[in-house]
Amino acid sequence: MTNALFSDDAVPLGLLRERAFNLRWAQQPPDVIPLTAADPDFPVATAIQEQIIRYVRDGVLSYGPSEGLPQFREAVAEWMRSTRQMECPAEAVFATDSAAAAIAVVARASLTSGDEVLIPDPVDFLFQHTIERAGARPIQVRVTPAMDAEEFIAAAQAHFTPRTRMLWLCNPHNPLGAVYSREWLKQVAEWALGRGLRILSDEVWSDIVYAPHRHVSLASLSPEIARSTVTVYGFSKNFALAGLRVGCVISTDPEWRKQIIAASDASSTVFGVSVLSQIAVIAAVREGRPWLAEFLRHLEKQRDYVAERLSQWPGVTVNPPQGTYVIFPCVRHLACGLDANADESSGNEAERLCEHLREHARVALVPGAPRWFGPGASGHLRISFATSRRILQQAFDRMDPVIKKLAAANQRL
Repeated sequence: MTNALFSDDAVPLGLLRERAFNLRWAQQPPDVIPLTAADPDFPVATAIQEQIIRYVRDGVLSYGPSEGLPQFREAVAEWMRSTRQMECPAEAVFATDSAAAAIAVVARASLTSGDEVLIPDPVDFLFQHTIERAGARPIQVRVTPAMDAEEFIAAAQAHFTPRTRMLWLCNPHNPLGAVYSREWLKQVAEWALGRGLRILSDEVWSDIVYAPHRHVSLASLSPEIARSTVTVYGFSKNFALAGLRVGCVISTDPEWRKQIIAASDASSTVFGVSVLSQIAVIAAVREGRPWLAEFLRHLEKQRDYVAERLSQWPGVTVNPPQGTYVIFPCVRHLACGLDANADESSGNEAERLCEHLREHARVALVPGAPRWFGPGASGHLRISFATSRRILQQAFDRMDPVIKKLAAANQRL
């Protein structure tokens, strides 16, 4: 396998402009480059394509079991055992309509009105959204890329009340890109269990980790931690299957798993994953490892390139991500050049800068706005680099002159 899979010519721009939604190519003017939603610009592995074609050609597309195809559950369990050393029997795996749906189902099954859930700030908006939809209250715990376990525990303890029921973690962290160590996770998990909390561990990014960092699945730490943890996992970030809407919940506690399945309403067929999507996952985890390894090598080079380009932007602070393929620079000082009367504490610097870059550089980015990531994201941009080097270079070549003008305006203030 060669880098041809992720070369400049490998990106099917024509198809992306027809099919890539969620702030991406299909929703942008033809002259705008989107480095927005965290969805790869590359085609999926050939093994996945071929397996879907074979299955469809057989001509039988019947209902599947409500908890997921037996082959899907066993394939995912084997993947978890071999890649994460997680004790994961097939019956612990429950197929869901995407990782996002998995988070929502866990919230409905585990929370009631008045409950409180500790979540990181910043973090993907789905945490807050799904908790609130379940009638509970998300309680934000401020986090930073270098925050150690003791600091996190102290911050979480400060928000702990008799109504606190769960702790939700994201590892690797979106959007900060932090990858938590085994010792960090162990300390935090023991603190949570010591206070009677259950844990949701969002590990949808866990296959995108750069050396020397290693992902450690929370549920692999001990049987006791596993019983109090549900792991949310997906196949959109690692295998580019976002459009197939497939993920899973992994829980080794039979009673909790039963509650999660009941909350999904899967037994009534109201909820359930497409059989074709599950077939794609089986092919991915059984035959897609070489593709994923090559993708990760490409992403690491992209990460280094983006970090180097961003380091040349005056007044911008960059922490290269340890995992994920998004980078989250702080641009608060730079954005002040857009408005001589702007106050850095206003919290909308990133939104103004994104609008300016879209208008003048024709590049679309995601602002670190509270509606996307919480108040802790203020003053940041999120940039996805899961594309080709040519597209990434074009985007920065467009943005750099605009940034230089803003920096010059700042000097005149």
